[in-house]
Parts: sequence; structure tokens; C-alpha cells
Amino acid sequence: MITEKFYKLKELLLKAKIKKILTKMDGMFRHAIGPGDRREYMMKKGITDRDWHFSLTADDIIKNKIPANVMGCTGRAKLFCKLAADAGLPCFAVCTAYEPDWNDARGGKEHTISGHQVIAVEIDGKLCMFDPGKPKLEFIDTDVVVGNLVDFGFRDMPGRYLITAIMSPEEYAKINTYQKLRNVYASGDMNNPEFTIVPRKNKVLFQDMPNRR
Repeated sequence: MITEKFYKLKELLLKAKIKKILTKMDGMFRHAIGPGDRREYMMKKGITDRDWHFSLTADDIIKNKIPANVMGCTGRAKLFCKLAADAGLPCFAVCTAYEPDWNDARGGKEHTISGHQVIAVEIDGKLCMFDPGKPKLEFIDTDVVVGNLVDFGFRDMPGRYLITAIMSPEEYAKINTYQKLRNVYASGDMNNPEFTIVPRKNKVLFQDMPNRR
């Protein structure tokens, strides 16, 4: 009974930390400088580098008050990881590839793969993920396992996303080009462009997962 209460309290404190960080991020987004559209922002700033927004670090985002839509989900996840580290909250970045794009690229039809990056935290020995781009904490009802499929419910991009990597914040921060992110989508490894992720139903035990702290 005491153990159950302890874990329940631990979970409540963890959620409170996450909510505090999300509130802080929301405040940053509200005080961002410049247009919220990436193309318009880049034209205004005279930026032409294709990989520019992938190269943004959390410190760049904070210092330059980059708008949320300009930094994209990659930047939002980097920012959350930075603020989480400052708050002493362990977390992981979860990379997912849009499955139709992934299948087309694997078949040689397309060279671009869209995706979405979110955050995962450990709760009672299990990874639970949420979108740091949303001001409210809403856990996504999916087992966080490489190879599993996720439905984020996007209106403009319906369908499922393939979990291709669960990365430590330190490794995730090294993704600074589209090619590295595409490699993560294809294989789970930013240095490997080959397709090696196979959707599967079997579960990987959390204690056996790479990069666990």
C-alpha cells in the first residue's frame, strides 16, 4: 500500500514537472519574434539554407525567440529536452516517420520522408509519450516501441507514423541536417541511410532499450 502511494506521488510530481515545462514553452512561443510561417520568416531574415531549421539548437531557439512553427517539431523537441535537463527531468526524444512516405521512399518512389518528433518519459517502468508542441499534457495511447505505429490524428496529414528511434537528448541534439533526420527515419541511426526498421508487434522490454539512463 505504501509502495503504491509512493509511485502514485512520484507520477504526480513527474506530471507536474512536465506541465511546468510545457507552460514555460507556451510562454516562449507567445513572445516569439517574427512571422510564424517558416518560409516567410526565412525570407525576412535572408536565410536560404535548406537545413537551417534543422541546425537550430535549443540555445539558438531561446536566444533568438524563434516561433514554434518556424522551429518545427524537431526544434520543439530539442527545446523541451533542454528545459527538462535544466529541471532535472529525464526524457527521450521519439522520432516517427510518416508511414506512406516511408514506404514510398523504401520502394524508391520518393526521396523525402515527413515525420514528427515527440517526447517520452518513464512512468512506473513504462515509456509514455506526448507532443511538446501542445500547451496541455496529453499522453498518446501507444506503446513506445521502435517499429510500432502511431496515429497522431493530424487533419492535414492523416494516417499512421512509424516509430523509428527513441533517442537520448544528447544524441537527438546532434541531428542538425535533414539528411541525418531522414537517416533516423530510415534506419533509426542518423549515420545510416539504409532502411532497416521493420514494423513489428512484439514488444521490447524497457530495461533492454538502448540509451536508457
